[in-house]
Amino acid sequence: MKSRRILKQRHHAASVIQRGYRTYSEHKQYLKMKLSVLTIQRKYRSTVAAKAQRSQYLEMRSAAIIVQAAYRGQQVRKEVAGWHQAATVIQSAFRKHREEVKFQALRLSAIIIQRYYRACILQRQEREKFLKMKQSTITLQAAFRGWCVRRDISRQNEAAIVIQSFWRGLVQRRIFQRKRETAVKLQRGVRALQLGRLERNNYTRIRKAAITLQTHCRGWIARRQVLERAKAESRLRFTLAIFHHLCAIKIQRALRAHWALESAKRQIHSVVTIQRWVRARQQRRQYLEDRRKVVIAQRAVKRWLARRHKVASVIQQAVRKFLLLRRQKRVQQGIVKAQALWRGHCSRQLNDNAKVVKLRHRLRKVTAGVKEEDKLCNKTSSALEYLLRYKHFSYILEALRNLGPSTRLSPECCERLVESGATNVIFTLIRSCNRSVPCMDIITYSIQILLNLSKYHKTIEAVYSVENSVEMLLDLLQRYREKAGDKVAEKGGSIFTKACFLLALLLQDKHRSVEVMKLPKALDRIRSIYHLTARKNKMDAERTVMKQKVNASVNGSFAVPATPCKSRPVPKFAPEWVLRKNTLRDIVDPLRAITLVANTLSIVL
Repeated sequence: MKSRRILKQRHHAASVIQRGYRTYSEHKQYLKMKLSVLTIQRKYRSTVAAKAQRSQYLEMRSAAIIVQAAYRGQQVRKEVAGWHQAATVIQSAFRKHREEVKFQALRLSAIIIQRYYRACILQRQEREKFLKMKQSTITLQAAFRGWCVRRDISRQNEAAIVIQSFWRGLVQRRIFQRKRETAVKLQRGVRALQLGRLERNNYTRIRKAAITLQTHCRGWIARRQVLERAKAESRLRFTLAIFHHLCAIKIQRALRAHWALESAKRQIHSVVTIQRWVRARQQRRQYLEDRRKVVIAQRAVKRWLARRHKVASVIQQAVRKFLLLRRQKRVQQGIVKAQALWRGHCSRQLNDNAKVVKLRHRLRKVTAGVKEEDKLCNKTSSALEYLLRYKHFSYILEALRNLGPSTRLSPECCERLVESGATNVIFTLIRSCNRSVPCMDIITYSIQILLNLSKYHKTIEAVYSVENSVEMLLDLLQRYREKAGDKVAEKGGSIFTKACFLLALLLQDKHRSVEVMKLPKALDRIRSIYHLTARKNKMDAERTVMKQKVNASVNGSFAVPATPCKSRPVPKFAPEWVLRKNTLRDIVDPLRAITLVANTLSIVL
C-alpha cells in the first residue's frame, strides 16, 4: 500500500509537470502563431498601401500624359490624319490591355489551381505520415504492455521513466511537425514574393518598351512636322501672287480647324471616360480577387485550427483511456500479485519441511546455472536444423531425442515444429526404418513426438493431414505386435502401445474415424491385431498362473490372477503442460492399448 501511495504521488507529480510543459508549449505556439499573423497583416497592409500609391501615381501620370497629348494636339490640330492615327494607336493599346487583363486572369487561375493541387498532395503526404506514426504508436503501446506484463512490480519506477521519455519524444515529434508546417508556409510566402518580383520585372520591361515606342513615335511626328513646315514655306512662296485667294483659303482652314478642334475635344472626352471606366473595372476586379484570397486564407486557417483541435481531442481521449486501462491493469496485477504472494506464503507455512526447502534450493541453484543452449527454444531450433538439414544417423537420433521434451513441455515448440514442416520428415523417417535396434529407437522417439503433437488441439490436424498417416500406423501395429520369443519384445511393445495410443488420439474426431472406417480392410486388421494380442495376453496369464502355483506349492500361498480388461469409454487426454490432478498417463499395456483403438472406432470385438 505504501509503494502504491508513493507511486501515485509520483504519477501525480508527473501529471503536474506534463500539464506545465503542455501549457508552456501551447503558449509558445500561440506566440509564434501571433507573430506570423502580425507579419502577414503587415505584409498585406504594405501591399494595399503600395497598390493605392501605385494607382495614385498612375492616375497622375495618365493625367500628365493627357495634358501633354492635349497640348501636342493643339499644336498639330491641322493634321486630321494624325489624330486618326492617334485614335488607332489608342484603340490598339486598349485592346492589348484588355488581352493582357484576360491573360493575367487566366494565369492567376492556373496559379490558384496549382496551389490547391500542391496543398492536396501535401495533405495526403501528411496524412500518410500521421497514419505511420499512429501505427508505430500502436506497436509501441503493444510492446510496452507486453513489457509491463513480463516485468515485476519492483521495476515500476523504470516503467514510469520509459513512459515519460516516450511521451516527451512524441511531444518533440509534434513540435517538429508544427515547425515543418510553419516552414512550408514561409516557403510558400517566399515563392509568392519571388513570383511577384518576377511579374514586376516583366511589367517594368514592358513599360520601358512602351516608352521607347512612344519616343520613336514622337520623333517621327516631329520629323514629319519639319517636313510639313518646309512644304508650307514652299506653298507660301508659290501662293504670293494669289494673296486674296489665300486669305479666303485661310478663313476656310480656320473654320475647319475650329471644327476639328471641337471634334478632337469630344474624342478626348470619350477617351478619358473609357480610361476611367477601365481603371474602375480593374480596381474592382483587383479588390474582388484580394477579398477572395483573404476569405480562402481565413477558411483554410479555420479548417486547420478545427482539425488540430479535433486531433488533439482524439489523442487526449486515447491517452486518457490508455492511462486508465494501464492503471486498472496495474491495480489488478498488484492485487493478483499480492494474493499470489499471500497464498504462496500460506502454502509454504503449511507444507514446508526440510525436504521441500532443500528441493527449492536445488531448483534455484539449477535455474541460476542454466545455459543459453539448454533452453527449450534453442534446443528446438538446433534439433529442427539437424533434422531438416543433416542425413547422418547420430544427428537425427540426437535431434529426435531433444524434440521429445520440447514438444512435451511447450506448446510454442509444437507449433514451431509443425510450421517448419518436420512432421512429413518424421513420417518419412518412420517409413524408412526397419526392425533393427537403432531404427526402433528412432521410431520410438518419432512416435513420442507425434503423440505430444496429437495431444495439442492446434497441431493434431497437422499430424493427421500427412499422406497415408493412418495406414502407416496400422503397418506399425502389424509389424511390432508382441510375439513369443521376440528378442526385442520390450522395445516393440513400447512402439506398439505408443502407436495404438497415437491412433486413438487421431481418431477421436468423428469425421476422421468415419474416413478411417472407409479404408479397405482397416477394421479387419484391427480385429486381427486385437485377437493376436488377446491370445498373447491369455498365454502370459496362464504362464503367470502356473508360476504362481509352483511358487505357492513351495511357499504355501497363491495369488488371484488378473482379470482381462473390459472395454471402457474413450478417455480425454491433455498435454503435459496442462497441470491437473486428473491428468491421464500413457497406456503401457498392449491389450488395453488395442482395446482403446477399438473403442475409439466402436468396433465390435
